[in-house]
Amino acid sequence: MANLSPSTTSQLKVVDVGRGMAWLTGGFDYFKKDALAWIGVTILLFVITLALSFVPVLGSVAVQILMPVFIAGLMLGCRAREQGGEFNVVHLFAGFRQQTGQLIVLGLLYLAAVIVLVILILILTIIGMGTGFLDNLGEGDVVTLRENFRFVMLVVLITLALYVPLIMAIWFAPALVVLRNATAVDAVKLSFQGCLLNIIPFLLYGLIMLVLSIIAIIPLGLGFLVLVPVVMASVYVAYRDIYPEK
Repeated sequence: MANLSPSTTSQLKVVDVGRGMAWLTGGFDYFKKDALAWIGVTILLFVITLALSFVPVLGSVAVQILMPVFIAGLMLGCRAREQGGEFNVVHLFAGFRQQTGQLIVLGLLYLAAVIVLVILILILTIIGMGTGFLDNLGEGDVVTLRENFRFVMLVVLITLALYVPLIMAIWFAPALVVLRNATAVDAVKLSFQGCLLNIIPFLLYGLIMLVLSIIAIIPLGLGFLVLVPVVMASVYVAYRDIYPEK
């Protein structure tokens, strides 16, 4: 297993734009081979997340910290399937047996980044519109929203501009930690570099995923029982594309 260094991008592969579609079709291939196991994983992860959400504050924090551990386990499951083994529900917890410390650090880094982002947006909103806007917004004052529509849209755009790089930094990080033994910090750097070098395929990937998400909502959200596993597996397919192993 070759290690990657964030100091050079020559070890990362730039792929064709069409691979953005291929990542999702590849993810579906993984799903259909073990559909029941993937659906079981999705339901179990939802139940765990829901149960933790009932714990005030700490539950939500735990979800953010542990999510990279769960995702890493699924990456190990995809690796096992690729090598001729089996994928099963137990793989959801495989990250608790390998590189767990670095995966938790990864979750902490993501949580810290989200907190900083929220604080920045709140400060921007207060500076631009005052605390009265937040009070009215909390009360559902539609008139206030209409009167300040331009500023609201500006805040939304700034939020997206700041959040997208964060997603890029975390997208491949669990896979890099658990499959390439990268530290949490190096994994974040490598994930961001990989996404940035392949930004065009990722734009196509994101657009297709947006359309599929809309479709998945229609049948009472049941489509997510398929879409979530496909997206999870597509992360592994994209990882194998962008971070070739010698």
